[in-house]
Amino acid sequence: MSQPDNAGPGLNQTSASQGSIQVKNLLLLGAGGVALLFCFVLLVGFGFLLGNLGNSGRFSEIVAGSGGEPTPPPLVVTATSTAIPIVETGAGSEHASTETSSQNFSQNNAATPTPPSEPEIGPIIFAAAVSKEGEPLNPSNSFEEGIPEMHAVFNYNHLSTEYTWERVWYLDGQEMLRNTEKWSGAESGQFDYFLDTGQSALPAGKWTLELYVEGQLLAEGSFTVKPKEIAQAPTLTPTSTLTPTPTPTSAPAATRQSFSSLTYQLVYSKWDGGAHNLYIADTNGQNEQLIFTRAAGPAWSPDKKRLFFVGEQGVTQQVRQGRVDCEFGTISDGVVAIDVPSPLRDICQVQFGAWFCERKQVDLQTEPSDVCTANETAIYQNLDWKVGSARWASASPDGDALAFDAKPGGDYRIYFRAMLGTSQQFRFELVGEQGSWSPDGQRMVYRSGRDNKAGLWISNRDDSGHTSITIDGSDSFPAWSPQGQTIAFSRKMYGNVDIFTINVDGTNLTRLTDHPGHDTLPVYTPGGDIIFRSDRSGSWGIWKMSGSGGGQTEIIPNAGVGPDWAYSKMDVR
Repeated sequence: MSQPDNAGPGLNQTSASQGSIQVKNLLLLGAGGVALLFCFVLLVGFGFLLGNLGNSGRFSEIVAGSGGEPTPPPLVVTATSTAIPIVETGAGSEHASTETSSQNFSQNNAATPTPPSEPEIGPIIFAAAVSKEGEPLNPSNSFEEGIPEMHAVFNYNHLSTEYTWERVWYLDGQEMLRNTEKWSGAESGQFDYFLDTGQSALPAGKWTLELYVEGQLLAEGSFTVKPKEIAQAPTLTPTSTLTPTPTPTSAPAATRQSFSSLTYQLVYSKWDGGAHNLYIADTNGQNEQLIFTRAAGPAWSPDKKRLFFVGEQGVTQQVRQGRVDCEFGTISDGVVAIDVPSPLRDICQVQFGAWFCERKQVDLQTEPSDVCTANETAIYQNLDWKVGSARWASASPDGDALAFDAKPGGDYRIYFRAMLGTSQQFRFELVGEQGSWSPDGQRMVYRSGRDNKAGLWISNRDDSGHTSITIDGSDSFPAWSPQGQTIAFSRKMYGNVDIFTINVDGTNLTRLTDHPGHDTLPVYTPGGDIIFRSDRSGSWGIWKMSGSGGGQTEIIPNAGVGPDWAYSKMDVR
């Protein structure tokens, strides 16, 4: 099978400028053996501000580690004065210090006035070691397992002791540590921020560091630690008639990384050869339930109590076993919303008040719950949702806008419309298709060919702030991660479609799947795992993997994808 051309024609899209990135001072290390649990102390050294920082501060933090590989428990961070050696690196300084007091930060620049310019942090360079001058040695974004220390080196400007900076570390998409302090260094210089495990090795997986100043993300970078016993898959160069994006890094021993043990509810459609039908199941593959026939491209509402989907031709008649089981005469092709039945069951088995709700909903802005009794399930549709060429629906995380793509006039565009129960009106549109909201609901990543650059774009939802993050015309079906820093998407290479991730600033392209057959339509769970469609087993099914590509497992077999894959978008609550 091949990815259909109409999965993303007329590419046109936009991006929001990637924010700044910040700095974080310390880190945890939760490392687990295969059969034993242990905790270890992660020492995060501030290093030297080359040529600028006077008395470099030391900081030590004790972090509760977790054994094994499931989602780590909440971390306990305690400032301590325990005498634990930490290594300070930088120009002219190579000595061990046992002073680890949380109060031992440099105060030399306490009187520095707030600079007039905005703070800046340059790209983060990762290296397992630095020179005597503090320069990174053999910098990389991929390291073999066994390294006890990692340096994050970056240049900065216009920082002040009046500013607060924050450091956040993630391992395989899971937040491991977050710490905030006043800046205690010079106004400008180079910083060597490092984490030192003492004698232990950094756990395998994808590490991500975010640096914030005054709550604004100023820098972000990632590196991967690969288990020694598993060889890295060869890197592949993407094929494109356009300027190629950076060569992707293969997923770091992903099959040995386990995903979250949490279970969520997945809403998805199955193609029966003539139409899509809507189902809900747990992300472990259990409790599958038919909800609606002739329905596709579903999405949960922000409160998770309502479903939006695209009603296909004939949606008003619900056919079961070859006969019409129930009818809804007030809806038509286009985006439709229903209250999720409780308990979960087929809509034709529900006591509903759709017609009653629709008649009372005179202005088409009143919430159905305002006019329907508690034991009734509402089904409703705004007039401007009735667009027959729509393929999927998606509610903004802030709950005031509905997005869908359609081509009423030719090329696909993403339309923004008001939700029921809001007085706001949205008449913006993006030139593109296959959109996914940012976690704050203010931006969207989508597929487009705007400005003669085919690939993935990020834009504000008012059609401003356009940014191109990939320039491969086959890039499709982007999904924004819940942490907000990563985009998962599918790309066609050498006739095969696979899933990749990339940072929102267009860096750190990583390939997660590499199997015969197509892997596509990724969607993130709230815990950072990825649900996707694949035909690698010979027929289409729904699969699950960790955010770094590990533990790839089929959870729902025989979940057909129709001729246009965009209708088969999924969502998780």
